[in-house]
Amino acid sequence: MPTQLEYGEVTALDHQTCRLRVRLDDRDGVQTYWLNIPQRNTQGTQRRRLMPEIGEQVAVLLDGDGVGGVCLGGIYSTAEPPPVVDEDTEFVRYSDGTVVAYDRVAGVMRLECVGNLELRCGAQISIETKGPVILKASSATLEIPQINVDGNLRIKGDVFASGTILDSGGNSNHHSH
Repeated sequence: MPTQLEYGEVTALDHQTCRLRVRLDDRDGVQTYWLNIPQRNTQGTQRRRLMPEIGEQVAVLLDGDGVGGVCLGGIYSTAEPPPVVDEDTEFVRYSDGTVVAYDRVAGVMRLECVGNLELRCGAQISIETKGPVILKASSATLEIPQINVDGNLRIKGDVFASGTILDSGGNSNHHSH
């Protein structure tokens, strides 16, 4: 039986098996059987992309009876246009408003997270830049047993410390002049 390309609207999702069902308006609203959603990697390196959402327009490749096959992915329309039309930008906006974008011409990657951002590493983290590092926050807490600074340290504002303050010559904050 020949396969055919059709378009429809997502009506049901099975997150456990990465499958969905689609209503085919060109076939009087008939609903497909559960269709697989192809993944980039499924063994060793594994990925699981976000599933299409209920009501999303998708392209499907169906078998001859028109109810089995695979979902090829979502499609844009005049009602739901692409969020970015720049051919040099890769862009993801999640339904909660979080944005990940990369502009390959400018060489700029942007992450705008509406919630918490967590970074965990089992070994060393290195950050290297040719320009300054700017950190803006209402406050910062460092839970680090030892910090080494190679270079000058300038502090604008008050310094509050508990414990002994020593310079390399052994002078402490408790000596007298």
